[in-house]
Amino acid sequence: DFGNGSCDLYWSKRIGERWSRPRNFDAPVNTKSWESQPSIAPDGKTIYFVSNRPGGFGGMDIWKTEMTEEGVFSVPVNLGETINTEYDESAPFIHANGRTLYFVSNGHPGMGGRDIFYTTLNNGEWSKPVNLGYPINTSADEINLLINAAGTTAYFSSDKDGGFGGQDLYYFTLDESLRP
Repeated sequence: DFGNGSCDLYWSKRIGERWSRPRNFDAPVNTKSWESQPSIAPDGKTIYFVSNRPGGFGGMDIWKTEMTEEGVFSVPVNLGETINTEYDESAPFIHANGRTLYFVSNGHPGMGGRDIFYTTLNNGEWSKPVNLGYPINTSADEINLLINAAGTTAYFSSDKDGGFGGQDLYYFTLDESLRP
């Protein structure tokens, strides 16, 4: 038996020029459900991830756990109904500022398919998600947004018309209004 469920999270530590052997997050993070797509906050201890575990709002939800000591993680907490819907939320990316979370959803009002949204953590509460809008989001599926630490350039994938087929990679200068 390798792992706890259909998809598990693992972690590794860099020591000098080498990486340690990957270790399973184990319970309470990994369950018999699907856990994947981790994004590590700049504190190095908070991990946002996606799971269809019981206790969510439906489909895939975004959860977070915190490392309390090396290799020991807290019971995951669902990010709540402001972010999660009865459909799928995925591909969380917590920016280097530790307060701006970008994610993908097909449950929030969008342009069609899966769209990229962002939310900001203020006084422990996530703001209402904002759709990045056109021309970033289209009627196709836009997923997997990453942003440089300066908050100026974003990279994502989309299967929109005009690409080479399947999910193609794109980048753009992030508008001031969408920056972390």
